[in-house]
Amino acid sequence: CTCLCRAEATKVLERMRRGYTQEAYLALAEKMKATIPDLTLSTDIIAGFCGEEEEDHLQTLDVMKAVDYDLAYMFKYSTREKTHAHRRYEDDVPEHVKSRRLSEIIKTFYSGAEQKNQKEIGRVQ
Repeated sequence: CTCLCRAEATKVLERMRRGYTQEAYLALAEKMKATIPDLTLSTDIIAGFCGEEEEDHLQTLDVMKAVDYDLAYMFKYSTREKTHAHRRYEDDVPEHVKSRRLSEIIKTFYSGAEQKNQKEIGRVQ
């Protein structure tokens, strides 16, 4: 079973019009993992969405660690015409900050993946 959701801080989720909070998402992920054996969770993560502050970014990293995703699509934010964000928000996060944050997101994901892979060494499936 695979579930795909955004893994950002609540403030960023609100700006993206996602309709759920970080806390609700974490509670749901925990409940799903407890209920469904061998659940696979994946996510889309955008670094540097309009208005994202450093604390928001750190919360995103915390969500990633808490959920421990099996797959993640990770990108820097870029403006797309005819979207809500394009019409309502300024792309105000500098490119070098987006790049650094994306690098930290990727590093966080692969750190978790490496730990999972280490547990599989020597295991017969």
